[in-house]
Amino acid sequence: MRSAGTSCDPFFIMTEKKTYAWGTMAEMFGPRHEHRLAMILSETASIPEGTLVLEAAIGLGQLAGRLRDQNLKIIGIDGSFEAALHVRRTSPVPVVMGDLTRMPFKSGSFGAVTSGETLEHLDDDGSAVAEIGRVLEPGGRCVVTVPACESLRTESDTYYEHRRRYSREGLTSLFRRRGFDIRKARYWGFPIVLIYDTLFILPMNLRRRSQSVSEDPALRSVARAGRSRILVSAVKAIFSIDRLFSFVPYGPGLLMVGEKRKN
Repeated sequence: MRSAGTSCDPFFIMTEKKTYAWGTMAEMFGPRHEHRLAMILSETASIPEGTLVLEAAIGLGQLAGRLRDQNLKIIGIDGSFEAALHVRRTSPVPVVMGDLTRMPFKSGSFGAVTSGETLEHLDDDGSAVAEIGRVLEPGGRCVVTVPACESLRTESDTYYEHRRRYSREGLTSLFRRRGFDIRKARYWGFPIVLIYDTLFILPMNLRRRSQSVSEDPALRSVARAGRSRILVSAVKAIFSIDRLFSFVPYGPGLLMVGEKRKN
C-alpha cells in the first residue's frame, strides 16, 4: 500500500523512471492540498464529537491533526514505514503500519473512516473498500477523495504511481457493492484546479522525474512557496471559483461520502 502522505524526506521509490520521493508529492502540500483537506473537513464537521475515526492512510498526519481539532478521536494506519514513523515522531495521534486490504482492527471498531488520495494507489481497491466497511460500525460514515476521469490522465499519474483514475459511477458502484449507501459523490476542481494541475503541477513533476528536490534550486523554491500561508491562502481563494461550476460532471477530483448500511 502506498502512503498518501508527504514531507521532504529523501526516500525515493525507483521504477524504470524516478517516481516521487516520499513526502514531496506536489499534490500533497500547498494550496491544492489545503483546498482538498477543507472539503473533507466540511464533511466530517457533522460527525459527533468523541467519535473514533480511522485515518487511512495517514501520511504526514495533516488531516488527522485537523480532525482532532474537531474533537474527534483519531487512529491512523499507513502502509509506509516512513509515514508511520513521521507521525509517531511529530503527532499525538496513534498510528499503526498496515495494509488497507487486511487491517488489524476488530469489525465495527470505528464510527467513521477518512481516506484521501489513497485508493488509486492500490492494486486491489475493492478489498480495501470491503475492509473499510468491515471496520466501520453500522451507519458509520466514510469520506473519500480520489483522482477522477481517465481522460485527464497525465505523466503526473505515472509519477505518483496511480493505478487508476475514477468515474463517479465507478467509485460509487465500488462502495455500493460492499455495503454502502452513497450520500454524496461529486467532481471537484473544474476549471481552476484543472488549469493549475496542467500549467503548474505537471511541468514540475516532469522536472522532478529527472532530478531530486535537493538538486534543483527551482524545485526547492516551489517547495518553500507551498508552505507560505499567505500564498496558499491566496491561491485557495482562487480555487473557490470552481464552486460556480459544481454542476459540471467533470473535474480532476472526486469526493464521496458513504454510509455503511445498517442491515
